[in-house]
Amino acid sequence: MIAVLFVLMKVGIHINRNLVYTLPNNKILFIRPEALAKMHQYKQVKWRDTEAGGILIGRILIEDGNYIIDEVSEPMLTDKRTRIRFIRKPDGHQEYFNKIWKREKGTCFYFGEWHTHPQRIPVPSRTDRKEWNRLINISFEADFLFFIIIGIDDFKVYCGSTSGRKILELNRRYELG
Repeated sequence: MIAVLFVLMKVGIHINRNLVYTLPNNKILFIRPEALAKMHQYKQVKWRDTEAGGILIGRILIEDGNYIIDEVSEPMLTDKRTRIRFIRKPDGHQEYFNKIWKREKGTCFYFGEWHTHPQRIPVPSRTDRKEWNRLINISFEADFLFFIIIGIDDFKVYCGSTSGRKILELNRRYELG
């Protein structure tokens, strides 16, 4: 655990215990506070708020294979948004990824999807799980894809193994921080 702390600090990350998760292979996932804040601004707190979402962009650390979500795209005008549904269209999100990829000199990856739910504690719908299963069956560079649902009072993080084809809810690591 000390090695993990050292490596994360070495790349200039301030660790917040609410943003660190253990993966099935005992690596960790860290969500940058700025990325989480961007997602949280779309919480559906009012009855007329619609679902929002985007893509997750991050890195895999060469030193230890841990994952970091650095960036998230925001909803685009072409996305379909209702109170209980979000359908991400490629327009805008791909351009956003390309911009980040160029800025980071090709060292970032598509890491998955995020969206909101109008629930205090979000629960993935059947539609969510179906889409996640579709995505983990597509070939990607990373061993895992991540899926984040932002609720009103809490958020949940799920992990899909691109090799094992299984989706699991990740638990926060409270011993760090």
